[in-house]
Amino acid sequence: MADKQVRMLSVLSLMLIVIGLICAFSTMIYVLIIFHNWFVAIGAGIFIGMVAFNLYRLLVMTAMDAGGTVMGEYMSNHEKHIFEHIDAEADLRGWPEERILEHCARAKQHLREQPLTSWAKKGMNFSSILTMFFRALMLGVMALIFANGMEIFMFKNQINAALEQLAPAFQAAGDTWTVSQVLTPAPGDEFYVVNANSLLLVFEVVSKGLGHWKIVLDMFFIILFFIPLSIVFRSNEIMRGEYVKEWVLSCLTISFYHHLTTQKYCQQLMASFKEKMPGQFYETNGSSVIRS
Repeated sequence: MADKQVRMLSVLSLMLIVIGLICAFSTMIYVLIIFHNWFVAIGAGIFIGMVAFNLYRLLVMTAMDAGGTVMGEYMSNHEKHIFEHIDAEADLRGWPEERILEHCARAKQHLREQPLTSWAKKGMNFSSILTMFFRALMLGVMALIFANGMEIFMFKNQINAALEQLAPAFQAAGDTWTVSQVLTPAPGDEFYVVNANSLLLVFEVVSKGLGHWKIVLDMFFIILFFIPLSIVFRSNEIMRGEYVKEWVLSCLTISFYHHLTTQKYCQQLMASFKEKMPGQFYETNGSSVIRS
């Protein structure tokens, strides 16, 4: 089981890298058409590729949570974990750091040893469905944006042939501006990828030239972008695997540690106040209140 989880996470990581490279390469195509400069294109490709990679990683990895599971009850209510292992009125003033860490580790191990059946999926609620919808919407938009850049590169020769045929048509129609400004490079410049300065014109040529195949290619890239998300949602090895479980345990342990440390220092501070201001405090509902 552990080996299978490692393989699944390795495939997921590889897909994230591939999609990041697609975004970077597609951005380079766009920038080359607009600016005709390799340095600008490479810099923009690296930057947008990193942004897209981290955004995509955020959308996919945040889907790997304990929501909808019994363990998720601990994540949504950390006090449930805290007060199962410490009394609310416990005196922590004399606890050294080592004892706090040991207590947190013991509570973490106790929770880790719960049977895997406690991770059984529950029904989805409206908020999880809405979150999944917006997650899928953002991935779909990203796929369509960067799919166009890949399609331009794949069919650049056919696009250039179509643009050569369009130039005489624009001239015959008296549209000299399009010929001189869009289909002709500026002095000292040269075209890269396609022989045009306008992305909108190139998009139109691609759309008209591919026809229904444009939809097929767009769907291919959408499916490619959705593969990692599908792996996360459909794989029990990931959703109920050790990665998610250890992530939940880590979050709960950090919260437990900070609770114990905070309570320790608060109790020490309150004891100091009581010692320096005797008679100024009274007890109510287990708490010390200063007299007005």
